[in-house]
Amino acid sequence: MSKPKHKHGRLYLDDTNQWVFCAGKNIDLTQGTVLPDLSATCSHLMATGQLFQGHTKFQRVFQARAQTHLRDCVLRHVSAHGLHSLVPPSSLKNHSNMLPSDKQIWDDAYNEEYNGLSNILTWEVITEAQFKQLSKGVKPLPSMEISTIKYDAHNKPKCAKYRLVVLGNLDYHHWSKDSIAAPVMSQLELRLLTSLAVYHNRTLKNCDNEEYYVKLPSGCPRSPPGTYWHLIRSLYGLR
Repeated sequence: MSKPKHKHGRLYLDDTNQWVFCAGKNIDLTQGTVLPDLSATCSHLMATGQLFQGHTKFQRVFQARAQTHLRDCVLRHVSAHGLHSLVPPSSLKNHSNMLPSDKQIWDDAYNEEYNGLSNILTWEVITEAQFKQLSKGVKPLPSMEISTIKYDAHNKPKCAKYRLVVLGNLDYHHWSKDSIAAPVMSQLELRLLTSLAVYHNRTLKNCDNEEYYVKLPSGCPRSPPGTYWHLIRSLYGLR
């Protein structure tokens, strides 16, 4: 059985406040596909390939993205509408002093940030024994968590947000002007190297790795006590 082709179309709200997908330029909602409870299932539909974002050149595809209800359900964030206190916590340790409902919201916000970085393999968690063996006397960089509340256009709390940052300004190394330049490879250079690798039957591998060891934020509930983050920044080259 051949795989069904994707259909481009638009999303509309019907009289019952349900989202309906109409293929092509069809605007007859009775012939469209009803997407029940889209705000709760949108992420699942997109992850499983049942619903996808059209190419930007198709100006009429997914025009409903500009509508507030659909935009809010597509964005992944922790809602701040249920917060009793609109003062963001100054540290993770303050979570224990909050109301249970507020604590749950800020716990979810921190987990969202932590999981997002973990899923893209930003770091490797190592034990203190591994850190002492690998670091060779190099001190770990401190890190901190920053919490904030984002507001909508009507100045109402919209989402609770955490950011995990490494305090590179406290790096004890003395860096020269040349050594602090950030060599960022452009897409053109990356495609050129990839084309050369394919043409010459070579393999793209990492080189010139820069390793950093980071001390976890105080009170981090996700990583075991006595562990560190091992970060590697890599440049790419042909081998």
